Amino acid sequence: MQAEHIKVVIAVESGYSRLMLDDIINTEADMLTHSLASDGSELLQTLRDNAADVALVDNDLPLNKEFLLLKQIFSEVPVPVVLLVTRSMLSLQLVKQATELGVYAIILKPGRGQYINYRGIAPEVISKVRAVRQTLHWDTKTRLAQLQQELFAGPQLPFPHLQATAGTVVVIGASTGGTQALEIIVKGLSPALQASVLVVVHLPKSFTKTFAARLQELTQLKVAEGREGMTLKRGKIIVAPGGKNMVVVPVMGNTANLKIGFSSEPAGSFDQPNIDLVMQTVAQSSVKQVLGVILTGMGKDGTAGAAYIRRRGGLIVAQDEETSLIFGMAKSAIDSGLVGRILPLSAIPHYINRLAAQQPSVSATDTSV
Repeated sequence: MQAEHIKVVIAVESGYSRLMLDDIINTEADMLTHSLASDGSELLQTLRDNAADVALVDNDLPLNKEFLLLKQIFSEVPVPVVLLVTRSMLSLQLVKQATELGVYAIILKPGRGQYINYRGIAPEVISKVRAVRQTLHWDTKTRLAQLQQELFAGPQLPFPHLQATAGTVVVIGASTGGTQALEIIVKGLSPALQASVLVVVHLPKSFTKTFAARLQELTQLKVAEGREGMTLKRGKIIVAPGGKNMVVVPVMGNTANLKIGFSSEPAGSFDQPNIDLVMQTVAQSSVKQVLGVILTGMGKDGTAGAAYIRRRGGLIVAQDEETSLIFGMAKSAIDSGLVGRILPLSAIPHYINRLAAQQPSVSATDTSV
């Protein structure tokens, strides 16, 4: 039985652009245009009248000054938003504000003016609209099987004489509201942290480098955007680059010695960068200790990866509802029964510090950093 169509609201001021986007959406067998809107008032009214699955919204839409429209959608008729933004307007601050207000993904518009060539970004539009459903509604068993097929299978032959670069690896995953949460965590990490930290946050391509630079201002630990071949060293924080799926792979076949790699599978099936993939590949290694941390965010990314970590004897921590901007990803992991600790945001860096020092005991009510 075919799944129900993804109903998309298209909200763009230009009539030509609306027609182009309408045609792009309706050429897909699993999508249809729910309605069209030329300004914020029209969009709000159509969302109030009939529920939609996704809103494809131009950031320049009339009545969206200072994100007023997004604030109204978030408070009155919450729906995942895919936001169209010009390159000149895109900044880390815009990303932070937009994701706080329910923006699921951001797409760079191919230029400005009345007749924008949306055909050039049609694959990205389709994949990001489709990813909303895949993240919010995917079946756990199907997703786990898919992940197993897409990554390299079979254990690598170990070389005992090669030593692990980090005995403890921490994978922190976040989405909506995650940039602010990660700033608090990184600021609270010990300068002598005996662990490698992998940060996976749903951010657009090219903006993770800026985010990594921001995190570097908050800590004495080394922070860098992940690149091919980068090793996981103690005291290093690696931020997964936006727009592609980072994984970890063995160095010379030694599964206790890891380096950064990237999935060669076609993009578009998962949130990018994908938390599940990083967690799974770390879980399949033979490092001594693995901790998965799932923070604020919409959807379920991280739950499948948490299952791999728990299966290999690792630990999972989830941010509590009170301190989460969007209690979606953490709730999914908690509901799955995989989470060992549910902690307020301020207690998470303290827990990581204790675990890396091989003192993993920490109270769920402990808020010291």
